[in-house]
Amino acid sequence: MAEHLARKSEASTDPRAIARAHAIYTPLMLSFYDVLVHGLSNRYAWKCPTPRLLSLYEANLTANHLEAGVGTGLFLDRAGAEFDRLVLLDINRNCLARAARRLARFAPTTCEANLLAPLAEHMAPFDSVGLTYVLHCLPGRMSEKLKAIDHLRPVMADGAVLFGATILGRGVTPNAAARTLLDLYNAKGVFNNREDDAEALAQGLNQRFATVEIERQGCVALFRAA
Repeated sequence: MAEHLARKSEASTDPRAIARAHAIYTPLMLSFYDVLVHGLSNRYAWKCPTPRLLSLYEANLTANHLEAGVGTGLFLDRAGAEFDRLVLLDINRNCLARAARRLARFAPTTCEANLLAPLAEHMAPFDSVGLTYVLHCLPGRMSEKLKAIDHLRPVMADGAVLFGATILGRGVTPNAAARTLLDLYNAKGVFNNREDDAEALAQGLNQRFATVEIERQGCVALFRAA
């Protein structure tokens, strides 16, 4: 059974904006999240099919992994990896509970935390960190969002890899479905990505890591940094 390690820390930005960004993830919504996001939105709106995201996990997961922003745990479930140590970190306890149940065979540890504040709990370093579909939800400009990575770096081992993906709001050519979703989600505060572009992401990652790879597919930027 997953052990609950940490409580949500104080927000480093507007707590109302942070709350809006993850309030949608109720148990009911999570029950059809995989169909809505991984089955439909990724392929038809964002034009980055879920198998492409899954391949990012297959290429970069290690046996000592931290997943920062867990969703429903789909990628970890399907990547075919084995874990000696798996920690699931998220601000939303519903996401943590659902992902922990799905990944129970790995005996994950759960950590409820806000990535825009320093992590309250000491954790031994990880060899890989996943950060998928998190940055586009965080409030603020990209330079402010990337503080989340500053809070993750102290728990990354030497040579560790950070990888993930984020939906861009600028510098892309969204189709009608993507434009509708971007308008809706930004209006509700679920997304905060109107000013997010690949250049700002690349600049921020290159300031923090020696090796950075970014690939854009549709409206999504897939990244790897080490």
